[in-house]
Amino acid sequence: MKIKNLFLIIICSVLGFSSGFFITKKYVSPAQNTISYISPSEEVALAIGSEQVQATPQEIPKDETIVSTQTKTVEVKKPVKQDCLQPKKEYEDYTYLDVGQKVAIPDKTYVPSDLTLIDKTITTVPICLKKDAADAITSLISAANKDGYKIKISSGFRSYETQKIILANSIKNGNKNASIAIAKPGYSEHQLGVAVDLTGLSVKNASATIKFQDTDEDTWLEEHAYEYGFIQSYPEDKLATTGYMYEAWHYRFVGIDNAKEIIKNNQTINEFLKLKNESLNKNSTQ
Repeated sequence: MKIKNLFLIIICSVLGFSSGFFITKKYVSPAQNTISYISPSEEVALAIGSEQVQATPQEIPKDETIVSTQTKTVEVKKPVKQDCLQPKKEYEDYTYLDVGQKVAIPDKTYVPSDLTLIDKTITTVPICLKKDAADAITSLISAANKDGYKIKISSGFRSYETQKIILANSIKNGNKNASIAIAKPGYSEHQLGVAVDLTGLSVKNASATIKFQDTDEDTWLEEHAYEYGFIQSYPEDKLATTGYMYEAWHYRFVGIDNAKEIIKNNQTINEFLKLKNESLNKNSTQ
């Protein structure tokens, strides 16, 4: 009898030792409704947006439900705060640089000093522009909406690195017209923070699509965009002048007065800005 009791005591001790020292915890994720396990000595990676934040099992959010004595990897979904790039040094303002196939931005790291995030209700993705261009495009889209045309922005400021990736991917995918359809990194109006690609309900808000040509939104923009300081950068039948294929969706902010001059003189943005900058340089040396 004593031997039997001793045997029971040993079994209970072993079980107690196991539950006390080799305990793990199990959590159910409300987001995924799934269960998985890790050792309590491991850290739990909490995915927050695109960043990884390390936490111990004790730091798992309180809204997680403990259903037993084990541990789980928890995915926490939180909105990622969107913000615009900020310049790392002071740059000259290149807003009116006649950037194009042969004219590059002097510093490839250039980032405008006053980039601002556009209201997400008028964009298809988070987009930043220089403050004056952002205000102007907001007014333009508001006016279009009042006239019954649903226009949105599908692209705005792009860094040198982003432009490099876009061009490389286009070439990799076999685009034979890449050199006259996509600006080289450092040669893009988008890096100036004043150029936009526009889209609309007619093309289901698709970005940079040839189907945008001759849509109701396209027609409205051709008639009214200049009133808000925007000019189509690469007009039809101007490849020899601009160096780029026709892009009905691509507009650049140049200011209302300049836009009116460009329309009046039937110029491209490059022609106008080249002459304007040459005149300014000439006057500054006199």
